[in-house]
Amino acid sequence: MSSKPNIKSFSRIYRYLQDPALRTRETGDALLTIEGAEFSGLNLQGLVWRHVKFVNCDFAGAYEIKLDRLEKSTFEHCKFVGIHGFGDMVDVTLHRCAFGGETYVMGYSDSKRLVFDECNFVGTDSNRNHWGAVGGYGEAEFVRCKGKWFDLSGLTKLTIRDCEFETVSSKHDPREVANVHAPVLIERSKLRGSFNMVASSIQSLIIRDTVIDTLGLTGATIKEELLMERVRGGSVEAIVKGAQRLTVRDSQFTPPTSGGKFVFNLASNDAQEVLIENTSVLGDNILVDIGGGPHTESLVFRKSKFTRLDLQYAHAKHLLLENFEANSVRLNDARIGKLELSSAVFSLTLDLSNTQVHEFKKTGGTNLKKLGGLKLDGSNIKLPQ
Repeated sequence: MSSKPNIKSFSRIYRYLQDPALRTRETGDALLTIEGAEFSGLNLQGLVWRHVKFVNCDFAGAYEIKLDRLEKSTFEHCKFVGIHGFGDMVDVTLHRCAFGGETYVMGYSDSKRLVFDECNFVGTDSNRNHWGAVGGYGEAEFVRCKGKWFDLSGLTKLTIRDCEFETVSSKHDPREVANVHAPVLIERSKLRGSFNMVASSIQSLIIRDTVIDTLGLTGATIKEELLMERVRGGSVEAIVKGAQRLTVRDSQFTPPTSGGKFVFNLASNDAQEVLIENTSVLGDNILVDIGGGPHTESLVFRKSKFTRLDLQYAHAKHLLLENFEANSVRLNDARIGKLELSSAVFSLTLDLSNTQVHEFKKTGGTNLKKLGGLKLDGSNIKLPQ
């Protein structure tokens, strides 16, 4: 319990919260400011609050506030512990608020323009059963926030911008929101530890200008595009479903300095286009797995570097390695329409065994005839004389 006076002692203000119609009759649409109050021991159910400004207030308890809707309201320097329901949160901003332990504050599915600005979320421990959850079943935006051991949600639209998080999750299940799939945008953020979206189902995922230690997308469904631009990171676990386009551009991935696990898997059996451009995945003798599926039109690696790249069993109408460098590439048992190597350098091995192509074109790069680690057994590829 805090040292602040309970909201019940704010007699007229509390009556306005209990009876919004009374407030409207007496004050019209004027802003209601509540400062320095504790919200606990209440029973505020099924109400609609509008134009309320909460300043330096503490919210405690569970299910004591369960509104239908909160509109055009702000929370400034408030603290939340427990479970609080503000209904559909529309045009609501929480500025420099703190959320602790297993706190749950989630707007309902019609939430729009719900913004968490410079807020801090700190969970109890690394056990996900003890994590809190913030955001909305509708739209939610996190700006300049910090947090650890929390779930961050925006089930119809999620934006994370200029944030610093460590070991957080963001789960998306469209069945909870009338089968709406959320576009997810992450920009200019630092995601330490793990950012977990395992088994989520979303419309698209765009990550730009961000540092990520570990991105977990195993088993996720992405209906349209997975795009990473100007990302510096460690592990990516993204064997996903449905993504029609997979793009990684202007990015670098290296083993964690802590010596932890380092993997890089990026593939979708439904991908039509895969583009890796001006990107490197180097170190730790990692085997990088990148690929599409039986309907992939283009699989392009341009101006990129790898320690070891696994393209085994690749299917694509066009596979291009252009201004490309790798120690070793596994491209065995592949089925390619046009295989094009343009200034592609292989330092150790290139395995093309059992690979079938309709057209093979090579310009510049490694002289494959002199590459000791070249394997062509069972392939129909004929090297130029």
